[in-house]
Amino acid sequence: MTKFQAEAPGKLYIAGEYAVVDGRAAIVAAVNRYVKVTVDAAGACDFLENGACSRNFYGRNFYGKITCEDKNFEPLYWKFGGGNGDGTRFGNNKEFILDKNDGCGCDSRSVACDLPAEKSQATNDSLEQTNVEKIKKYYAYVISAMNVVDEYAREMGVLGAEDALGCAREYNVHIESDLDDKKSGKKYGLGSSAAVTVAAVRALCEWYGLAIATPELCKLAIIASSLVKKSGSGGDVAASSYGGWVLYRAYNREWLKAEVEMIESGDSSLCELMQRKWPRFEVKRLKVGASLRLLVGWTGSPASSAELVGSVKAGVKSEASGTLSVNNIDKTYAETYAKTYEDFCVQSEKCVQKIANALENGDFNALLSGFAQNRALLKNLGEITGTLIETPKLTQLIEVANSAGLPSKTSGAGGGDCGIAIARAQDFDAVANLIKDEWQKSGIEALNLKVAEFDENRDSSLIEQRKDDHIKLACEQYKSHADAGFEQVRFIPNALPQLALSDVDTSVRVFGESAKWDVPLYINAMTGGSKNGENINAMLAKVAAKTGVAMASGSLSAALKNPRLAETFSVIRRFNPRGFVMANVSAGASVEQAIKAVEILQANALQIHLNAAQELVMSEGDRDFSAWLSNIEEIVRALDSMKVPVVVKETGCGMSAGDVLRLQNVGVRAVDVGGRGGTNFVAIENARRGGVRGYEFLDSWGLTTVESLLDIAQCDEILHDSCDSCDCAAACDCAAACDSAQMQVFASGGVRTPLDVVRALKLGASAVGVAGEFLHTLTCGGQDALVDQIEDWKAQIRVIMALLGCKNVADLRQNSRILIDSNSFSL
Repeated sequence: MTKFQAEAPGKLYIAGEYAVVDGRAAIVAAVNRYVKVTVDAAGACDFLENGACSRNFYGRNFYGKITCEDKNFEPLYWKFGGGNGDGTRFGNNKEFILDKNDGCGCDSRSVACDLPAEKSQATNDSLEQTNVEKIKKYYAYVISAMNVVDEYAREMGVLGAEDALGCAREYNVHIESDLDDKKSGKKYGLGSSAAVTVAAVRALCEWYGLAIATPELCKLAIIASSLVKKSGSGGDVAASSYGGWVLYRAYNREWLKAEVEMIESGDSSLCELMQRKWPRFEVKRLKVGASLRLLVGWTGSPASSAELVGSVKAGVKSEASGTLSVNNIDKTYAETYAKTYEDFCVQSEKCVQKIANALENGDFNALLSGFAQNRALLKNLGEITGTLIETPKLTQLIEVANSAGLPSKTSGAGGGDCGIAIARAQDFDAVANLIKDEWQKSGIEALNLKVAEFDENRDSSLIEQRKDDHIKLACEQYKSHADAGFEQVRFIPNALPQLALSDVDTSVRVFGESAKWDVPLYINAMTGGSKNGENINAMLAKVAAKTGVAMASGSLSAALKNPRLAETFSVIRRFNPRGFVMANVSAGASVEQAIKAVEILQANALQIHLNAAQELVMSEGDRDFSAWLSNIEEIVRALDSMKVPVVVKETGCGMSAGDVLRLQNVGVRAVDVGGRGGTNFVAIENARRGGVRGYEFLDSWGLTTVESLLDIAQCDEILHDSCDSCDCAAACDCAAACDSAQMQVFASGGVRTPLDVVRALKLGASAVGVAGEFLHTLTCGGQDALVDQIEDWKAQIRVIMALLGCKNVADLRQNSRILIDSNSFSL
C-alpha cells in the first residue's frame, strides 16, 4: 500500500510577539522537533449485493480513519458526503463516527475493511454524536486541512478519482509528534496546531498528486488554520512551512474571512484565493549564518497564547479567578490603552527590523540591544494591560543568560512556556553548559533544540521535475508534420527572378532600429530550471554562438524563486557572450523580477510569455490573470528606460488582432504570436495530470500561427507597412529591411522547414522563432547536427527568396504573392 508521509517542524517566536497579530513584523524560527502525518488508502468493504459483505452500515460502504499515536484519543472514522457536517464548501461535507471494535465483523471479505461496529440501539447515537464532536475538536486542525485540500483537489479536477472497486478516494490519516515529551507528557509550546496543519496539508497534497511549492503550502495551511482559530496571526504556520528563520507579517484577517465567505457562497474559488496577492502578508527567509546558535529553556508552566493575546487585546486586568472582563471599561482608560498599544506596535516593528538585520549580519552587539528593547516593550505592555507576560521563572531564565553576556527574552506570548537566548557558535558549548546548569537550579529545563533549516531541495526538486517533464513530453509529442497552417500557404512562383543568389540579403532590423540580425530566425524559448535544462541551454547557446542566430531562454521563474537555479539559465550567456539573447518571464512577474531576469542573462531583450491555457490545465498552475496587462505595462515602461526592448509572446495558443491591439495600447511594440501547431503545452499538462479529469478537449485550443498572422495583418490599427510610410521607402533595396511599424510581429509555433520561415515573413512576421524542431534535432542528433540544420536553413531561406525574385524581406512582403486554399490572397 502506498503511503504518503510529510513532516513539519515546531516553532519559537524570536521577536515581534503580540504586534504580529495586528500586521506588524515578527521573527519566527522553526525548530528541530516535528509532527509527522501519514496518509494512505482507506480500507474498503464491498457492499454490492453479490459482494462478500452483505451488511451496509447506515448505507455507508467506505470509511477513512483519523488516528493518533496518543492512545488517549480514539480513532475517528469518516467518509465523503455524510450528514453530520455543516454542508459548506470547506467540508464538513464529511460524516464522522467513532470506532468501537475496529472492524465490521464481516465473516467473509474480499478486501480489507476498516468499518465501525454496527450500533444496535438508537439511544446510543446521541451519546456517540457527543463523543464524536469531542474527538473532532481534538482533530480539528487535521480535519480542517482535509477539508481545504479536498476542496483544492476538487477545483484542480483530481478529487473524485475512484479505486479499483469504484469507491471514492477516502483515506486514512495518522498523526505522530515529538514536539512534546512523550514519556512525561510535558507540553513545550512549540506550535503543534500549526505543525500538524502544515504536515497534513503537505501529505494530503502528495496523496492527490498536487505538486505545491512552499508559498502555496503556507497559504493552504493558513486557510485551514484560520477556519479553526480566527484570531491567529499565522506566524507559526509560516515557520512550519518555510523552516529556518522567517521574517513574517500577518495577512489581514478580516480580508481573508471575507474571501473564505465568498468561496463558501460560490462567488470565488480556492484557486483564485491562492493566486491573489494577500494584503499585508509577507514571508521572507532570513539568511542567518552558522555563527549564531539558539538556546531554549522551558519554565515548566504551559501557557495559552490565545488567552494571553486576548488579555492584552482587551486591555484589562485579570480577576483573581483568572477570567477576563471587558465590561465597564473606563472610556478614558480604553482610549489611553489604544494609543499606548499602537505605540507598542510601532516600536515593536522597529525593534524587529533591527533584530532581523543583526541576525543576518551576525551583529552580536545589535542583538543584545534589540533583545533588551523587545523585552522592555513586552514588559511594559504587560504592565499597562495587567497581563503577566514575563513570569518570575522567565525573568530568572533571562537574567541567567544576560549574566553570561547573551541576548535573551521570552518567546511567544509568555506567561510560561519558553524563553530563548542567542549565543556565538565559537563559544557555544562552554556558555551553554554554564547556562543550562544555572537554569536547572531554578527549575528551568534546557531543551535540546536547533533551528530546523529550510530544505531548499524540496522546492527545487518540484520545479526541476516539472521542467524535466516538459522537455520529456515535448520530445515525445513532437510531430514532423505540424498543424500550424503553413501548408495551406503556397507562393506563386516567379519564373523570371531577375537577380542573382548573391543579391539576396536576409538581414532584418528588429525592435525598431536597435538591433540587426543577419537572418530572420532565432532559437525560441525552451527550458531551464533543472540540470537537464542547464545542459540543453548550454548546447543551444553554443549553437547560437556558432551560427550567429539570436536565442531566447526558457522562463526564468524558477531562478527568480530559487536563486540556486539561476546557473541553469546564465549558462546561456557564458557560452554565448556576444550573441543576441532574450530573457523570459511570466506576465505575472513584477518589475523587479523582470529586471532581475535581464540581469541574470545580461539580456538584450525580454520576452514576457502568455500561457493562460497551460496554467489552467496545470495542476499547480496560476488561476488569476487579472493583473497581467497592468504588469506588462509596468515592465515595458521600466525596461524602456533601460533601453531593453520587450516582446510579449504566446506559448502555443496564438494571438488575435484584438490581443495585439490591447498590448499596443499599453506600450508594447513587439509580439510573438506563438501559434497553435507546434509544442502543445496544454497537451503536455494533460499528460502530466496522469489522465485524471484531464482537459484533452483543449488540446486544439487557440489560433494556428498562420491564422494569427492573417488576423493581425488585416488590422490597420496594428500594422502599418513601413515601406509605405518611411523615408527610405524609395530605397527599399537597402540591405536591411526597414521596419518602423507601430507593432513588430514575430512568428513561432509549428515551424518545421525554411519554407515555413519564408511563409511567415510574407504574412507579416519580422523574424521567426523555432523551438520544437530544433529541440528534436538537438536531442536526436546532438549539437553538431543542430548547427548543420541551422546553417542549412540560413542558406535555404536565401534560395527561396531568390526563387521569388526578392532581394530582402521588405521586397518579399511587398512583391511576392501567395495562394491560400487555392484562392489568390494578396497582402
